[in-house]
Amino acid sequence: MTTTLFARLPSARSSVAALALLALAAAIALAPPAAHAQPQRSTQLPRVSPNAAVSQTVGVTDVHITYGRPSVNDRDIFGGLVPYGEVWRTGANEATTITVSNDVQIEGQSLKAGTYGFFTVPGREAWTLIFNETAEQWGAYEYDQSQDALRVEVEPQEAPHPHEQMGFHFGSVTDSSATAALVWDETRVPFRIETNTSAHVRIRAEAAAENAEDWRAPLRYAAYALENDLYPEAALDWVNRSMALAENFQNTALKARLLASMERYEDARRLAERAMTRAEEGNGTPQGLEQFEEQVAGWPSR
Repeated sequence: MTTTLFARLPSARSSVAALALLALAAAIALAPPAAHAQPQRSTQLPRVSPNAAVSQTVGVTDVHITYGRPSVNDRDIFGGLVPYGEVWRTGANEATTITVSNDVQIEGQSLKAGTYGFFTVPGREAWTLIFNETAEQWGAYEYDQSQDALRVEVEPQEAPHPHEQMGFHFGSVTDSSATAALVWDETRVPFRIETNTSAHVRIRAEAAAENAEDWRAPLRYAAYALENDLYPEAALDWVNRSMALAENFQNTALKARLLASMERYEDARRLAERAMTRAEEGNGTPQGLEQFEEQVAGWPSR
């Protein structure tokens, strides 16, 4: 009969062996890497504190947090396992990292696009959040304050319910802001992330208009600008680029609507007539034709 190694051991030795394996796993998770070794978020072996990641898009800005998830395991966490007043890796194993794809503001302070080591200094009344230029490092053993890109202070809160495993959540998400929160045990530590979405969109739009080979690319940005009442003169340039690539009902009608939004009704009506002609020249009735006709009918005659 085939048996496992532990099945062949006496029960006492089985307990000792199991405890030794658990101790070894914990030691691997907590020990610093060898000198000059590059820490890796490997998933080849199971970890006591498994890797995790969470992402949120805010407008056109991606925020990505990668961390190890320690558990409470009936321990006193903040002020105990994680001391107050000391730099913490904000998780387990490698230091937690946070990546922002565009420039943002954290609690009202500027942080450039990039990937950062995310350290914290927990406190009873306030936490310090640290965004460090050295993203890849094991724990906080080689943390260097001179590499800090940003430090902000926030107030911890009591979590709505206990969390056995540490994690990060996003909430209150809009097209220009979100609140990220660290949660573990009975503690929640929120911090506000804001980004200038309209400015980022404009940068993308200008690049799209300059390099576009398809009329749809600059037109999408012009439509966004019109719908959100943003930079009308720039939007006219983008729709003109679209029309230069392939004039049709969609881009001609959008240009007419842009002109009307700028109260240039005479020019808008002339473009509207041109859009109707493009609609007649096309195959079938273009989408949005009826709504466009209703809009034109509602424009002032002068």
